[in-house]
Amino acid sequence: MKLLRYYLYDRVKWQKKIKRDKALPVYDRLQESLLLYQESSSRYFTVYDLETTGFYPAIGDEVISIGAVKIDLVEGRILEETFYRIVRPIHKVPRVVRQLTGLSIDEIRAGWTFIEAFEEFMAFSKGTTLIAHPVKFDVYFLQTLVQKWGLPDYLPPYLDSEALAKELFPRSNPQLDSLIRKLNIERHERHHALNDARMTAELCLKMFHKLDMKDGHEQEIRRRIARDNLVFGRK
Repeated sequence: MKLLRYYLYDRVKWQKKIKRDKALPVYDRLQESLLLYQESSSRYFTVYDLETTGFYPAIGDEVISIGAVKIDLVEGRILEETFYRIVRPIHKVPRVVRQLTGLSIDEIRAGWTFIEAFEEFMAFSKGTTLIAHPVKFDVYFLQTLVQKWGLPDYLPPYLDSEALAKELFPRSNPQLDSLIRKLNIERHERHHALNDARMTAELCLKMFHKLDMKDGHEQEIRRRIARDNLVFGRK
């Protein structure tokens, strides 16, 4: 039903919105940013989370918030600088999603457009390696939306914290809630993009400590945790 609705109705609305966005200055800036690839640092990581209207961006699901924090691997700490944007989607946000995320209709209506929020996120994460839990969902979601807007491919370096957790705790449930409990991480309200990013960052610090990850040992890090491109690499 969702697939049929998208191709019969929603896709036209998407195309109209994207056409309007392509006329904005932010669109040209994004094109340039995506084309100018820069190597990432092995010291700094951007841990981020998306809240979305569903699981399938190819057939109309959208981002409604992006939250992110940064980790300094050398100092082993989360930096004070944070990122949080509420995104105004093209379609109405279902009530169940608003209840889950705690976002009000007014907050969503006052939000940023996707390409505005994504440009700010790219600036925030510039020169870092991305981390998400699981990264295969969050990176894929952004990549699909970038493609729908007709922008150059988004190919960030990334680390999958869920895949790393499976490597380090093979007998444990790799879901974020379970790992928070297992490792005694302070719990914040879930399904808030910035809160989830913070808790994922705390999880990563504990996993990095377990690996004894130090600056200057990037090849060892890659050898130990990069079993395939879902763990550390680019899509």
